[in-house]
Amino acid sequence: MSGPLNDFLASRLPLPGVLGWSARLADRALLSHAYNDWLSSGRLEQTLTRLALATESLDQHGLQPRRLSWTFEHVRIFLAPRSDGAWLAVFVENNPTLDSGSIEHLLEAFAALEA
Repeated sequence: MSGPLNDFLASRLPLPGVLGWSARLADRALLSHAYNDWLSSGRLEQTLTRLALATESLDQHGLQPRRLSWTFEHVRIFLAPRSDGAWLAVFVENNPTLDSGSIEHLLEAFAALEA
């Protein structure tokens, strides 16, 4: 799926304020792309891996989130799981004037992608 996912993301990104993205495929392979100098692909992938692990532990408590987001000093991270085990994290500037609607549309389209 890495080819179709790369095509999917290349046709929709970058969006204003997006710093990078990282995806974990159903087979746990990682993909990422940074749009700036201070976020490396390795950092994006490491962050996604840790957030996905933390989120998967919510299943043990009967919680199955559709979307998650974290806000840090300089970055907001939007995370979307798919039913096949794939994940997409989008890293966005923490800027209150940015519209997160385009990010939400991207995550919805990702969730609707066929495995």
